[in-house]
Amino acid sequence: MEEPKDKLETIQRKRNKRTKSSSSSSSSISLPSLPLDLISDIFLRLPTKSVVRLGCVSKLWSTLTIDPYLTTPVETRPNLLLFFKVGVRFFVFSLYQHNRNPNSFYYSSSQPISDFYHITCPKYCSFTIKHESVHGLISLQRGATPIVWNPTKREFTTLTKPNESWKNITVFLGYDPIEGKHKVVCMPYYYNQEYDECRVLTLGSAQEQWRTVKTNYKHRHLIGSRTGDYGNSTCINGVIYYRATIGRDWVIMRFDVRSEKFDDAMKLPRDDIYNYWPVVMVSNQGRLLCVSAGTARDSVSVWVLKDAEKIEWVNHIFLPLKHYGRGLKDKFRLIGVTGDGEFIYVPTTALQSDLDIIYINPMTKTFRRVEYNGIADYAFRHRYGLGVRPLRGIQYFPNHVEPFTS
Repeated sequence: MEEPKDKLETIQRKRNKRTKSSSSSSSSISLPSLPLDLISDIFLRLPTKSVVRLGCVSKLWSTLTIDPYLTTPVETRPNLLLFFKVGVRFFVFSLYQHNRNPNSFYYSSSQPISDFYHITCPKYCSFTIKHESVHGLISLQRGATPIVWNPTKREFTTLTKPNESWKNITVFLGYDPIEGKHKVVCMPYYYNQEYDECRVLTLGSAQEQWRTVKTNYKHRHLIGSRTGDYGNSTCINGVIYYRATIGRDWVIMRFDVRSEKFDDAMKLPRDDIYNYWPVVMVSNQGRLLCVSAGTARDSVSVWVLKDAEKIEWVNHIFLPLKHYGRGLKDKFRLIGVTGDGEFIYVPTTALQSDLDIIYINPMTKTFRRVEYNGIADYAFRHRYGLGVRPLRGIQYFPNHVEPFTS
């Protein structure tokens, strides 16, 4: 009979033998790796930051993270970015816009926040026009000084003043998809005055200098809006659209980002039924949409710019927000349209608890109400010393992307 000590030594020898055998087998037999198309498909389902980190695993994975097949879908994967400012701190949240139940016509769900951080922002920065996020960047200003914010890098870039004599300005941000460049467009703004020039600067250029660009005619761009300043401007396929007045005419100005030239102004489409000019401009699938909530009838009028060269508009009339529930029309406002054609409605009041956002697809008549948890609850307020007061001044930026090149 073996002694306990000898028994332990025997077990250890057998274990070492199995380990050597396993090592020998693994060295002689190469296990098959995952197919590249499967790895790419996995990468597509991950957040951008995770994909960038995975690029450090190996040279092969690093190559995959910059492959156009992968980076193009990731760059166009949009989220709803929102933030609010407390003192000199920005509290930034990223929320999924994608419809997880496309076949459901009416449902409510609860979703966690996909990303959150807080950062110190430049003092006294503000917005004159609430833009969409333009290929990952957002424009702000401090007085007459433009500021560009990169939420992905968590960086603020303060630019030089476009003109020392300008005391008030409006900042537009454009992106040229052909050359892959962002450009900042600044115009002077004084109430009831019209101007025929602007200043343009290319971000990231070797010599960052403001250039003077003349417009076709004097005009005054609009800041105020009946929807809380949303939808005054948008950049679509390298063209900045913004609302303005020429004399007594309401128009849409068009600035080509690449050529740095102004196209002819477009008159706002007019709905004779409502006698009401569109109050929100949004982009959807590369086209400009003008949306108005009519008062003569209980519906929403949407004008689609079918042909920008010929200035041809197509009108669609849809059911309003209040069709889907009492009180919704007064409690939510439109801020944009998802790539799936869903209208995005956010609360009009200050935030006191979890955030509810409504998505409506007027074509399919689908409605979904999503509750995003953890933005204004007690635990969050206590953690960051925000007290119990409602959160005000929340800024929303639909269709925000995080490009690898940001």
